[in-house]
Amino acid sequence: MKYTLLALPLAIGLAACSSKHEPEEGTTVNVDATTEKGSAIRITADGKTGNVGFKVPGFDTNIRLPKKLLDDSNFDIDGVKLYPGSTVDTVNITANGQGGAHDQTDVRIGFTSPADPAKVSSWFKDQFGKQSIKAEGDAARLAGTTKDGEAFTIELTGKDGKTAGLVNIRK
Repeated sequence: MKYTLLALPLAIGLAACSSKHEPEEGTTVNVDATTEKGSAIRITADGKTGNVGFKVPGFDTNIRLPKKLLDDSNFDIDGVKLYPGSTVDTVNITANGQGGAHDQTDVRIGFTSPADPAKVSSWFKDQFGKQSIKAEGDAARLAGTTKDGEAFTIELTGKDGKTAGLVNIRK
């Protein structure tokens, strides 16, 4: 339930930010979580329409937000942001708050960068190095561990001089 209390004010505050200059497609967000008591929490945002739905115990609503909520400045792994000019396309979070060994959170963030995979990969390696985080791999895939011990991977594919990326973080 604490996740609901944190997400709801943010969503209501962002609802006031709608603009006539919205992109055709924005950030799609999916959050599926289970509370310590086993209750389901679901938060969705449709990047095509801007519709956001909240479904938590005792509360179910839909609101409209600006389509594009996230860019390179909204992403951070231990001080490392996305490649400059990148946009976040999707955010998928699955969390199980059952406690103990059953606690698990998976975060997947899809993004698009305005450079080829080799340049984006090199940039990430350099930035992680500046934060004393070891990130190994090549232009297609990087892997590392955050300062908090969370494993992450960054998968990169190129098309037309741009990079589609997927960050996976598991806790």
